[in-house]
Amino acid sequence: MLKKISFIISTLFFLLGTNVFAHSHFKDSNPKSGEVVTDALENITLSYETKVESTSTFSLTDQNGTNIPLSQVSVNNNQLVGTLKDELADGGYTIHWKIIGADGHPLEGEVPFSVQLPENQTADGTVTVAANNTSTSEGTTAETENVKAADTSQAQTAAVLTQKAEPEEATFKDYMIPVAVGLLIVFGAGSYWLFYRRKHV
Repeated sequence: MLKKISFIISTLFFLLGTNVFAHSHFKDSNPKSGEVVTDALENITLSYETKVESTSTFSLTDQNGTNIPLSQVSVNNNQLVGTLKDELADGGYTIHWKIIGADGHPLEGEVPFSVQLPENQTADGTVTVAANNTSTSEGTTAETENVKAADTSQAQTAAVLTQKAEPEEATFKDYMIPVAVGLLIVFGAGSYWLFYRRKHV
């Protein structure tokens, strides 16, 4: 009885173990999961632990879920290689892969990454002349604005000095306090006179 149980357990372990090790688990990718790509990307490569079937493929979407077109996706032994149709703009992307492994089991997964290229870098890694011209133009504009700001500041300073030099004219507010004090004195004197008169009547 014990021999039969041991035989069954050994057989199950062997079958399950073979099945697990035969699966084409995801191994590596370029770009890697979570990577920030700083160079122009032309190809995407996904590697697996075993050979994958020719029907295996993957797609690419941006951070808004919009599908990014690929020129082609090819299977090379244990790799999936996709060629980008256009240069990727800065932002987040996700690779959605679906494969058929060597054991015939379908597997799928995702590889997120992001792109952050240096400003004005093109697919061949060069910087356009237009960008340089724009930078020069922006620098000239900034210098002109600085000069205008300095002239404006000087004009405002001169205006303030001129105002300080001119005598200040009396305004209505300047007369408010004396008038109020005078009215209070008159009111107080009138009240005292009325009180005195009633007392002696």
